[in-house]
Amino acid sequence: MSLKTVFFDAYGTLLELENYYHDLSAQVLDGVGCGINQHHFWEAWNDEFNAIIFNIIEGQRPFMNTRTTYRVSLENALLRYGVSVSDKQLDELNKMCKTLLDQRCTILPSTRGVIEALKRKGVKIGLISNGDNDELSHHLGDLAGLFDATTISESVRAYKPDAKIFQAALNGLETNPTEALFIGDNLRVDVNGANKAGIRSVWYNKDGKHSADGIKPHFTITSMNEVLEIVKLLYR
Repeated sequence: MSLKTVFFDAYGTLLELENYYHDLSAQVLDGVGCGINQHHFWEAWNDEFNAIIFNIIEGQRPFMNTRTTYRVSLENALLRYGVSVSDKQLDELNKMCKTLLDQRCTILPSTRGVIEALKRKGVKIGLISNGDNDELSHHLGDLAGLFDATTISESVRAYKPDAKIFQAALNGLETNPTEALFIGDNLRVDVNGANKAGIRSVWYNKDGKHSADGIKPHFTITSMNEVLEIVKLLYR
């Protein structure tokens, strides 16, 4: 099989989030003056966030962008513990979440070199992200100019692992699924979504986690530089 296009996930893959989720939970709980276990609260918040995303995919909810999803899921997670906050306080907490994300989000050091090496081989480079346009543009900075196309959930009104967002990315770069490779850090969202779209998947397993839910990537890497070896194997 030939390789024409390499797609990357953004957050957690090309963009590092140094202790973001850990510190985010701590700041939120401090903001509401609540003594909930921080780890348990983050698990509850993450469950609520994912529930909304999958409800949207399944047509049970209208589409909402990522920032709104964070706000609604935060409110739902707090309510699990009997904590009710005003709309004003919820808006302030959501703004704090965005500020912390802006502070912690950095580009993976090897990203630019890997993308430039792929482009020298004539490979098209795409980005597929569950995110909001303005926020992602800010976090990517001038790196955004290296992508031949970016496909963002807010623009296409679909979230990974929905096949719609992967198909939109393929269409944008006139690529067949069998000619593409997708690299992401989330098994359930990235790897599962790519697999179902017929795209070869690469699990960026930088933390050495165990595979779960029967989801099997085509390749697994622990360093972004390993992408170049996979492309060397597939590209012809």
